[in-house]
Parts: sequence; structure tokens; C-alpha cells
Amino acid sequence: MSLIIQKIKTITTQHFALLKQADPDEDMINSYIYRAFLFECLYNNKIVGVLALNQNKENALEILNISVLEEYQHQGIGSSLLVFTENFAKENHYSTLEVCTGSTSIWQLYFYQKHGFRITDIQIDYFLKNYSEPIFEHGIQLKDQLRLKKVV
Repeated sequence: MSLIIQKIKTITTQHFALLKQADPDEDMINSYIYRAFLFECLYNNKIVGVLALNQNKENALEILNISVLEEYQHQGIGSSLLVFTENFAKENHYSTLEVCTGSTSIWQLYFYQKHGFRITDIQIDYFLKNYSEPIFEHGIQLKDQLRLKKVV
């Protein structure tokens, strides 16, 4: 599979829809898209994934959003985006990658831990306090946020 990962020059409705696939709260997305490093993943000139990164500490880079079109999932694109993120972090002198996800986000937790991330913190009731609409995953209401880290 030949993928191209490149900086997003202009955010399109397609980019926004992909970001929203991973985070249903438009206000939350709007709070970071103009300060984040944004990348798109192309396959045969089609946008199949997006990645939003942000420096959250002097030496730490946070993955704010990583999303792949549903029909392209489980084909290594998310892993390619993570490898790109690690290389970007190293090239820009970040020593740690961080990501937050929901406590009920079973596949995301599996994905990040498979790639060497470790759970380092739990923010109790994060999604109850910060999201206007309840989120349900796997029939469970999402309440808590987990922070994972990886040294690069």
C-alpha cells in the first residue's frame, strides 16, 4: 500500500468529517484545529486519514486526533500514521508522545498499547464535564478519559 502523509494546507469538509469521526464534539475540534499540526493521509489521491498533533509540554507531543475512513481501517493506515508521528516527534526533538482516549474506547486502547503506549493517568468524569451530549461506546456511557504515553 502506497501512502502519502502530508501537511494539510486548507481544512476541507472531508478533513473535518474525519476529525469528527474520532471526536463527535465540533466545539472541541474547533478548539484545536487552528493551533495543531494537521496532516492528511492519501491513498491513490484519496484522503483516507487525518492526524492532529499539538505540543502540550516543552518535550511532549500530543496526538489530539487520529482518524481513518472506516472502509480503510484494519489495513495498517493508523499504524503508518503513528510511525509518521514518532518520526515527526524525533525530528522535532520531542521525547514523549501522549494521547488521551475514552475508558470505553476498547479498540483505541488496544491500538495504542499495541504500539507501546502505557496508561499514565485517569481523568474521572472528563466526558461528563466537557461534552454537552452523552457518548456511548459498546453500550456503555463514556465518562472517564485515559492518558497514555510513549517515550520516543
